[in-house]
Amino acid sequence: MIRRVSVCGLISLCALLAVSTGSSAEALAQARANHLNDLAEALTNPRGDEEVVILGEGDGAFLGLSLQQRTATPQGAVLILHDEGHNPDWPVHLQQARRFLPDVGWNTLSIALPLVGGYATDPDATLNRIALGLQRLNQDGQFNLVILGYGEGAYWAARYLSERLTPDQDIGYGLMMVNAKTIEPDLPELIGSLNIAILDWVSEDSPAAFRAASARRAEARRNGLERYTQIRDPDQASFYNQATPNRTTRRLWGWLRTRMAGREGEVQMVEE
Repeated sequence: MIRRVSVCGLISLCALLAVSTGSSAEALAQARANHLNDLAEALTNPRGDEEVVILGEGDGAFLGLSLQQRTATPQGAVLILHDEGHNPDWPVHLQQARRFLPDVGWNTLSIALPLVGGYATDPDATLNRIALGLQRLNQDGQFNLVILGYGEGAYWAARYLSERLTPDQDIGYGLMMVNAKTIEPDLPELIGSLNIAILDWVSEDSPAAFRAASARRAEARRNGLERYTQIRDPDQASFYNQATPNRTTRRLWGWLRTRMAGREGEVQMVEE
């Protein structure tokens, strides 16, 4: 179920999305709650063609930020999954992509990961949330779909596509990962199971990040994934009100343009 809400109802949404249990988790939860309050306050001001939607029902309801493409040549849609503890308008990395991609033909829908107890992510709730996001894009008439995940969001994007994508849906999906979390040991295996276009963008320069990136690339090679691309690039974080697309955003767009440009074909609706 999808509901559109007035901005005045967003402040109560913060309590639904924030968590506040556990000692070390409390700091993350509080930071997230504060940022959600800032977001709710900001959304009381006009935001042009941006649409605030609530997806799901009851305790499972969650906020999404949707932007429609602004060109005569629509390309498809990007579902954006932020890192754990981040809200749908988190200012680092993907916020700029979320706002820029509609200028080059891509609808965007940004959602947060559901959390339990501050850090733990509930697998079923997370996969179902992703399905609801993709359903929303289907209902907007979008069937050329890319999931763009940052950090933990990259892992869950890969896991969703590995577990729920059927072989006959390969033509309509792509995966973009930005600094995928290095603590997920099964991520290389998940990537190796996918026969879709994949971008694995890495800017972290820690030894752990490089080892994890190498493992993902090796798994892709072992499985003959010709549409897998790994890019290692200097960090170019984007923040609020940055005037022009930075290098990271341009490279994400360039990959979309060359690997996932919209085309005609048979499509299927996403099922939860």
